[in-house]
Amino acid sequence: MDELKAMDKSTITVINTIQSVIINEIGGLIYPKGKKPNDCFKQSSPYIKFLPIISTIEFLGACYDELPFDTTRINKREIVEIRFNKALKNLFNKKYLPYTKANNEFYFYHKLRCNMIHQLRPGKGLFFTTRFESKDDGTKHLGKIDGGIILVLEDFYDDLRNASENLISKFKKRIITNKKGESEFLNIITLKKV
Repeated sequence: MDELKAMDKSTITVINTIQSVIINEIGGLIYPKGKKPNDCFKQSSPYIKFLPIISTIEFLGACYDELPFDTTRINKREIVEIRFNKALKNLFNKKYLPYTKANNEFYFYHKLRCNMIHQLRPGKGLFFTTRFESKDDGTKHLGKIDGGIILVLEDFYDDLRNASENLISKFKKRIITNKKGESEFLNIITLKKV
């Protein structure tokens, strides 16, 4: 049996984390090898691919604000909701603005984020599909259907990627004044065998 000889540890910045995890890794889930944005193909396991998109929205909001990443509801009661909405309002396309308002029938924080994180299903009136299915059904991302809203996986990810690139640009142009972009964030461990 091989024994572990050593452990290499490196730490990457928030900007590198966004590039590595959101743009490269989640992007690789949505667009597997050989597939590109705007390709229309049958997705494998599309439903579960919505979850990392949804959870990273809140992370982008945490990057945007001035509070430490580890700020919790114990310290600031509505931090999770504020961060989720801040990302949608400040980093995403303006078409998401109506869904950041608590009085909206399809308030994404409750109907999308909370339901998916806590129940593994979207709230009533939110429907998931893929670009392949959407083309066949004649639907579009954030379009109305059966009294609800449709979310198209690839379009939703493309908007997340654009929001991530927007955030990186704001860090580099110093539009965002916190120093989170350059701060060490994610530890990468590589184990070496003997």
